[in-house]
Order: sequence, then C-alpha cells, then structure tokens
Amino acid sequence: MPYGEHGQRRCYAGHCGLMRRLTVVLALVCSAFVSIAAPTPIHASSEISEPEQIARTQVVQTTGPDSSSLSWGLDRIDQRALPLSGSYSYIATGTGVKAYIVDSGIKADHVQLAGRVVNGWSYRSADQAQINTWRTTLGSCKTPSAESPAYNAADHPFDVDTFDYTSTPNDYGSPDNDGHGTHVAGIIGGTDTGVAKGVTLVPVRVLNSCGEGLTSMVLRGLQWILDDHQMGQPAVVNMSIGFDLSSTSIDTAIRSLLAEGVVVVAAAGNSSTTACNTTPAGTPGTISVGASASNDYEASYSNYGECVDLLAPGSSIKSTWHFNNASVNPYKTLTGTSMAAPHVAGIVARYLQGLTTTSTTVSEVATWLLSNTTQNAITFVHTSPPTGEAMTPNKLLAMVVPDAPSGVTAASQSRQLDVSWTAVAGITYVVTSSPGTATCSSSGASCSLAGLSNGVKYSVSVVGSNTFGNSRASVITATPDGVPEPTTSITNTAGSRTIAVAWTHPATDSPGLSFTATASPNGASCTTAERTCTISNVVNGLGYTVTVVATNAFGSSSVTASSVVIPDGEPEVPVSATSIVAKRFITLSWPAVTTSANVTYVVTSMPGNFTCTTTELFCTFDGLTYGINYTFAVTTRTATGQVTAAAITTAVRPGFTVKKTIVKKGST
Repeated sequence: MPYGEHGQRRCYAGHCGLMRRLTVVLALVCSAFVSIAAPTPIHASSEISEPEQIARTQVVQTTGPDSSSLSWGLDRIDQRALPLSGSYSYIATGTGVKAYIVDSGIKADHVQLAGRVVNGWSYRSADQAQINTWRTTLGSCKTPSAESPAYNAADHPFDVDTFDYTSTPNDYGSPDNDGHGTHVAGIIGGTDTGVAKGVTLVPVRVLNSCGEGLTSMVLRGLQWILDDHQMGQPAVVNMSIGFDLSSTSIDTAIRSLLAEGVVVVAAAGNSSTTACNTTPAGTPGTISVGASASNDYEASYSNYGECVDLLAPGSSIKSTWHFNNASVNPYKTLTGTSMAAPHVAGIVARYLQGLTTTSTTVSEVATWLLSNTTQNAITFVHTSPPTGEAMTPNKLLAMVVPDAPSGVTAASQSRQLDVSWTAVAGITYVVTSSPGTATCSSSGASCSLAGLSNGVKYSVSVVGSNTFGNSRASVITATPDGVPEPTTSITNTAGSRTIAVAWTHPATDSPGLSFTATASPNGASCTTAERTCTISNVVNGLGYTVTVVATNAFGSSSVTASSVVIPDGEPEVPVSATSIVAKRFITLSWPAVTTSANVTYVVTSMPGNFTCTTTELFCTFDGLTYGINYTFAVTTRTATGQVTAAAITTAVRPGFTVKKTIVKKGST
C-alpha cells in the first residue's frame, strides 16, 4: 500500500488503550494522504462512545551523561550516508512555528528550552470531579502493575498522587513530573539538542506522572489545540503516544486539525508489530514514524509495515530531562519511536518557518518530506511485512536539501523587481514570478526580474537548490513601479491649425499613466490617458517638432521627439481693414493673420479691377475716379497654395476730404 494510505487499515474496537511510545510525534498532515473534510468540533463533555482504557508508556530508557553534547540523531539527519560527520548543519530554526507536544508536560525552565515554552493546556485544569473520575480509572502511579512494575519517588520532583489528581486551574502544562514530554521537547526544539532551535514549544499535558492517560484526556487536549490554533499559523502536533487499537473519537479530532492546516506527526509504536489499526500511527493523514539505530538498522522494537511512512533516529537518543537531584538542567538517553517522531516534527517546523498555512499545507509538507528522504539506506530487521501488508517504505529522514531561503525582499523599479535574500554558500537560487514567466538565478544574494508590468502585483518565489534537491519556495508579493518607460514611434498628422499625434507605449507599463504631447515652437499641447491626442491652435505653415512625455505618481519619462510636421489649411482673413481715402487714391491696411505662416494678401477693387498682391500689411491704390464708390476686398493665400474662401471688404469713395474708415470682419 502506498505511503499515506496507511490509515485505511482500521480496527473498530469497542475501546482503545493509549500508550505513550518512546516517540515524539508532531502532527504532520497531508491531504495527499487522505481527503480531509472541514474541521469537526470535539465535544469533550460528552466525550466518547468508546469505553476508556489506560494508556501507558512503552519506553526503554537509560540515564545519559549530564551534558548537552551532540546527539547522533541530529548528526544523522543532515547527511545521506554514514559515517557521521560530527556536526549538524541548519539554516532555518522553526522560528514563528508552534509545536504542540501532546505528552506529559514540559520542564519550561530547562536551559535548552527556556524562553520558548509558552502556556499550553493540562488535564489538571479540569474540575476536581472530573479528575476524580480519571483517578478512579487510572489509579495511582505508586501502585505497581504489569505495565509499570517499579515506582521510584526519586524519579519525580513532586508527589505523584498530589500532582496528578489535584485540580489546578492555572496549570498550563509546566512543569513535567514524568520527563517524557521534556525529552520529546528537547529533540524538537532544544537550543543544542533540538532539530528546530527557534520553534515555540506548547505543552499539552494528557499523561500523568507515570506516562498514562485516557482517551477523554487526549481528546480534551486535541480540542484545546484546535481552539488555540489560528488559521494560517504554521503549526505541527507531536504525538509520541499511542492507543492499542484505533480510536474513532481521536481520529476525528486529528482530522479536524489536519483540515485546518496543522501537520500531525505520530510515533509508529514500540511493539514490533503492524502500525496499522492503531491511533494515531494508523490515523489517515498523520505522518507515522518508525525508529532506526545509529548503524542505519531498523530498530527491532519499532512497529513496521505499510502504515509506517518513514524512519528516523530513535535508539539511544540523548535529550533534555525533567528531574535529577544532581543537576538543574538534566539530560537522559532514551530509546523508542517516541524519539524518532520528534526528529520529524522538528524538520516539519523548519519547513514551515515563514509560511502562511492553507488547506493544502499538510499535503505539501508530506510530499516534500517524503520525497527528500534518503532511499534504501535502512537494513530491515523485520524482513517480511505484517500479514496482508506491504513492507515498510525504505525511507530515512533527511534534511540535506536547503532550507527555504530567508530574508527575501524585493525592491521595486520600473518594470523590474530587484530580489534579494540571505545567501548560503554552495546553494544556487532561482527566482520566478507569477503571473508571467520572468525568472533569474544567482549563487549570490540577489538577482533582478526584468520585463514585468508596472502596477501589477507579482508573487515572487525564491527556491534554493544544491546537489541533493530543492528547498521549499519562499514566496513574497511585490509590485514593480517607477517613472514610466518612454513612448516610441510617434506619428503626426497635420491638419488646419491642428496636429493629430499618436504613439506607442509598452503595455507592461503601470496603469494610471497620463501622456502630454507638446508642439514646439509655441508650446501648444494636449494631455490624455490614451495613446493619441490632437494639439490645437498651432500655426499653419510653421514647422513643429512634437514631444511626448508619460507621467505617473513617481514622475515623468524621458522625452521622445517626432520629426518636423507642418500644419496646413485654408488661411484666415484679417480681422479688420482700415482705409484712408483722399481725392484720387486710397491706402488700405490690416492686421496680420497670425494663424498661418508666410501669408500673402490679395486686395481687389470693384469697379476698376485694381489689384494689389503683397506680403506687407497695406496697399495703396492711385488713379481712382473722384466720386465713384469702390469696394475693396482683402483675401489671403499661403505658400502651399491654400486660398481663403472668405474676404473682408470695405466701401470707399474718393473725394477732396481725407477720410479714415475702419471696417471689422463680419460688418457691412
């Protein structure tokens, strides 16, 4: 059965026991594994239809040295093959990601964890009546049982009966009176011991001081997580606990978390049997983690089969511990799938850093995680699969591809985005934009996306790659903008006293542009948001150069000039004419026509057909007949042959008295 389908093998038992496996599990959810419906509210008051059973730890543990030296598990997950390099390399730290640790609580003041443990939830915050009910079922940690035969008061900082069964409304998951939750927290996020050294750790106490809990206790814890989590916030749930069989109510609660984009990681279990038919290892959508040893052998105790998605270091893992009279900040070495799961949860936290989660996040995380595992590195102890199942996938946790690039920014230019990030040696970065196909790449800390459209919001993706593969994309949005590009290809069409101007401009330039076309000399202009406009009130017959400038909120483009254009058309006539009349002659004058250049004036008389053609502003006619009424008409023509159809006329009569007469255009 392919990975992710492990949850399809189910057991519908009347009750389910919960066992804390030595494994930290962050809920790593993937909708590629299972179809996830909308979140379903969890009602802890009515709780469950299944009878409750006691859940106990399944941990093999030995006291480790009182130090925080590098765990072999950290050393193993940042390389493909043995031998170990003696180092753990990372860039992302899980900063801004919440890791909900469903366990026994966390020692918040441990030096490895201090400052990053926030208030969570505890079953001890329930009312006393509810706690008494749980005590009746669970009993005292001091009472030996087949599962917990040895009780040692020195293993606990507080009296177990008082701590476990006294209602404490202000208990938010710290301190830890068992140690398992603290150990898991240290693997996920310890400053030295952890995979994701900047992750926020959230204790969710569902187990008592001997690592035992009930279905209803776990259900309330999961409901609190669902209430606490904010949509879009990157988060992973670690469940290094397990039920003997499937639990329908817990499966439903996990599905609600997955639907909200919360990744859930689960320990496969320590019973050397199938991981199917159990919760949460077999719950659809969780990432189920088996354990490996330092020699890359499958751990003999690890559950196996097709419901295990991958293996991670789980044997002899040193991490933070809750209590040791000889040390304020103790450490311990533990073994189990409880230790394997938090390695995966920590990698998930690193992946989620800086990401706003959506309904597809769980699927994306799982696909990325499993596709980047080291293939066929494990030597299996279980050489045959459980009856009716496929073998465990030979996939070992590895974080050898780059972390998602950090510090991504984009500076806007005109039709360009200058993208920068925090570069890491040995990594090549590829930057792409959407919409469109613009791309650039660099082994440094920046490159520029060119040919973009101003004013368009782009999704900019930066992916780092090395010889092992690609990082998750870091995505930001940015909008190129700046002064406009210059216009091109100006064309002019001359009219009578007008110039119709057209031009082209890049369609990729910013919206909201305005264009101004200006004729020189004289400075007549037109302004428009279109790619054409008409300049009026220019002078016919005069040569003009037209310039076009594009303008937006950031300024104006450079000037683009056209070739010379000469408007032409029928000239106007003078607006008035003045006549000075004497006995035998007349002098006729007029103001210049300014709407056309190089105008020639033609004056004719009736009767007599006297004619005067001049470029001056007057004509004198002599030899007129005394006492005859004359009408003089002034018309105009241009150098190109355009002739006015109109005329200004004046009527005069030569006599002995000098007389001055002014006639305006349009008068009679």
